[in-house]
Amino acid sequence: MASIIKKIKKGKAYYYAVASARVDGKPRIVWQKYLGTIEAIIERAENAKPAKPKETVIFEAGGVAALLGIAQRLGLMELINEQVPKRDQGPSVGHYMVLAALNRALDPCSKLAIGDWYEQTVLQRLWRFPKSAFSSPRFWDHMDMISETAIAAVQDRLAQRIEQEFGLEAQTLLYDTTNFFTFISTVNDRNHLAQRGHSKAKRHDLRQVGLALLVTANDQIPLFHRVYAGNRVDVSLFPSLVKELLARHQNILGRRAESTLVFDKGNVSDEAMERIVVSNQHFVAALSANRAEHLLSIPLSEFAPMPGLPGARAYSTEEIIWGKKLSAVVVYTESFFTQQLNGVTHHLVQCQKKLLDLEKSLIKWRKGKARGKKPTVRGVKAGVNGILCAQFMKDLFKYTVEEEKGLPVLQYSLNHAALERLSNERLGRTVLVSDRREWKPQEVISAYRSLAGVEESFKNMKNIDFLHWQPAYHWTDQKLMVHGFYCVLALTLASLAHKMAIQAGMDLSLHELLKDLTSIREVAVIYPQGVLAHP
Repeated sequence: MASIIKKIKKGKAYYYAVASARVDGKPRIVWQKYLGTIEAIIERAENAKPAKPKETVIFEAGGVAALLGIAQRLGLMELINEQVPKRDQGPSVGHYMVLAALNRALDPCSKLAIGDWYEQTVLQRLWRFPKSAFSSPRFWDHMDMISETAIAAVQDRLAQRIEQEFGLEAQTLLYDTTNFFTFISTVNDRNHLAQRGHSKAKRHDLRQVGLALLVTANDQIPLFHRVYAGNRVDVSLFPSLVKELLARHQNILGRRAESTLVFDKGNVSDEAMERIVVSNQHFVAALSANRAEHLLSIPLSEFAPMPGLPGARAYSTEEIIWGKKLSAVVVYTESFFTQQLNGVTHHLVQCQKKLLDLEKSLIKWRKGKARGKKPTVRGVKAGVNGILCAQFMKDLFKYTVEEEKGLPVLQYSLNHAALERLSNERLGRTVLVSDRREWKPQEVISAYRSLAGVEESFKNMKNIDFLHWQPAYHWTDQKLMVHGFYCVLALTLASLAHKMAIQAGMDLSLHELLKDLTSIREVAVIYPQGVLAHP
């Protein structure tokens, strides 16, 4: 070991750097270097030029550290590894899933690019795996190890950990569905989840997958999710999920009777509602118009203003539905009326124009000024039905198609009586039902309006900057399920970070929070080998 010693020569102190070792069993100085007097050492130190760094490297730090800290607090990696164990060689399955979740939350990219992203974050310093460990083939190999059963088990255990570590305000739970388009080839017959159906993103040219999600109303923390076939409609999906959803909810929270499940009219079916009623699960749901025509026809003069809900009026009664007496609330909202009226007016104008164009084309045929395929009564009727396909339009237009001299003649008019009924009995109105008969109407309305929370979660998952579901190029059903798993994990970690920020008094949206966190960087200053940084 080297040390500094002082030697006195002619009454003056000189300093040496020396190294000692035992020689023949005795300590001896085996190496020394002259340093000079104390004044010379000080002078050299003061006049020394600071070492110049070789380079600086910037790493993403804030978002990764914040979300990784939450994942560690929940023991997320350990939960995954318990369900999907592997040999202690390289990154665990938990490492891959946590990395995928962090990437989805902060800077979504493909598996081909995720190794590069990992190298540009503080994760490489913390985990000490080379970026080659997270190549796309290695990612896909580890995704193949995760079963649907393992996903469900992790989901349940994670919700319990969230309850223990952060607390869950689960008095109101929100359920809804959405879909995401994929880039899976049409000829890929290995995939049955990705199907063509009604695309909420208007990408009907692409195959899509559906996502069902259950979140808490206050913090939008996911408690349950299911990836399902993209051509399956909500009303057929919900009955198959209700039993599992209720069982999972009871296992996770152990207080099923204390919470209220809120869902939209698209999920309401006799089969699903009978199961919910029998289970004594509290609920608030909307009814479609064909299930509540007698309630929608109640005159607006019988509606009462709702305290705390400006612009809203409601009519409250009780109805026996699905064999149980329920509270029924018909709510009228001025803003909703205006929004619907604007939509109806827009469709009226479009339909009027298209019907007029169709009528003009038929007149040309009757005058002998048209060429092409001769129109038929059947074809014109099909064309009119296509024009009037928008909501309410078939009720608002009267039309006839008759044949004269071998050619169809179209006559149409606006049904003013139907338009008046629509305005007085349908527009701006929503029918809600609940077994919470002790609740005031405004409480039922507020619970239903909280569904905006799960819609906000879906909106976040379709954001192109953070939490983005796309790109999803995965070929098999199993990989799509794992993709949905880590996308929901990303939403869970981000929602918990947002909950902590709100509790700390930060008035930020989730998007603003993630943007601020990702702007926090760690800078590494690299000096040439053997050079010490100047203080």
